[in-house]
Amino acid sequence: MKKLQAFVSHFARIGSQYKEKITPAHFLSLLTGGLVFIFFLLSIFIPHSGHYADELGVTGDGQTVTIEETPQEKAPVITKRTVKYGQSFYSILQSEGLSPQEIHEITAQLKGTFSIRSFSPGKIYETETSGDGCLIRFSYFQDRATTITVQREIENGPFSVNKDIRDYETRTVALEGTVEHSLARSLQAKGRRGLLPGMQKLLGTRVDFRHDISPSTQYRVLFEEKWMGDEFISTGTILTTELTLPDKTCRAYRYTDAKGVAGYYDEKGRSVERIARFAKPCNYSRVSSRFGYRTHPIFKTRHFHGGVDLAAPSGTPVKATANGRVIFKGRKGGAGNMVTIAHAGGDRSQYLHLSRFAVKTRYGATVKQGQVIGFVGSTGNSTGPHLDFRIIHRGKHINPLTAFGTTSSRTIARKEMVDFLAEISLMKAKLDDRSLFIAGSDKQQGGAFL
Repeated sequence: MKKLQAFVSHFARIGSQYKEKITPAHFLSLLTGGLVFIFFLLSIFIPHSGHYADELGVTGDGQTVTIEETPQEKAPVITKRTVKYGQSFYSILQSEGLSPQEIHEITAQLKGTFSIRSFSPGKIYETETSGDGCLIRFSYFQDRATTITVQREIENGPFSVNKDIRDYETRTVALEGTVEHSLARSLQAKGRRGLLPGMQKLLGTRVDFRHDISPSTQYRVLFEEKWMGDEFISTGTILTTELTLPDKTCRAYRYTDAKGVAGYYDEKGRSVERIARFAKPCNYSRVSSRFGYRTHPIFKTRHFHGGVDLAAPSGTPVKATANGRVIFKGRKGGAGNMVTIAHAGGDRSQYLHLSRFAVKTRYGATVKQGQVIGFVGSTGNSTGPHLDFRIIHRGKHINPLTAFGTTSSRTIARKEMVDFLAEISLMKAKLDDRSLFIAGSDKQQGGAFL
């Protein structure tokens, strides 16, 4: 520091000697240059003052840094459960805190990927919830090869659906046997009890499975199975099935028609399936008001009630009860938000007190049975959320609960009968091919897959 002060004093003396010789312009230039030089020297010899702070408040390289940590988040909770009787895909997701709208968006994504109807008791599902209890992931193990996963990609974001299928082989196999105690026990002994629901559905219109099947009843089934190497995964599509009783033999054959619609028929090409003419329009807890005369809950007057009130939470999806065309959508006085659909044969169905309409529900739109057209609400003259559902047959109201039980059927078109008969001949040949029979069949000879 003393050297610096001496240098500055010396520079000042020289300046005073030449002061008289220097013009004002020269003096200003020299003064500016001198000041720059002095500041340069100060930056070398004098340490920085340390008043500057960066983004995290650091003012110097010698400063002690304090590292802050966020509070530790609770780890996600993973729970594995079994689907119980009475539980549905909808009820489980609702119990996990999802809104009806979120569930509807999920089921819309599942369409064509997974049938909610295959959601059955005894299956395993897994949930993953965040530390604050919000659902992050829902996984349903359809079988050992297939897992359906519903998951949030970002916090509080929408759910996405993924179907994970492990590589498996589909094999066409056959099974036959003679009932000793019951058909269920016979199939269970062969590890194929999963065939029973399908057989009941296909032959239930002609066979009383509770009373007609007795010891000595014979059965044969041609079906598909999923395998992963030597590991059996699950039974698949039934191709043909038959039951031989003391007085008759009942058969059902799977056939896909020229339009790509698969169904099951007898040997004469007649459908063996019960096809619901009118399906239930929504999931409801009870019938809060029945069809016929009643005392109005608001006006306390005696009047005729042309439909049934189905009690359900607000926001529950409402579905078209049959294929048809929307001929009314809008506000209708005491009925509130209402949709009317025209069906084949002159029938009409009506859906009253809706909270809102589905996006695709518009006048003139064609809808399919099971398509969501709106959501349960309490608009119009209503004391609480419910669906007032009505069916008009030939211009008159009929009891919708009775209409649910009506069925229709179809037959093979005449121009397709040759193809149909060729198809069932092939399936009969496979049923007689002993190499396809799985181990445990009464007449199995080699070719076992177990």
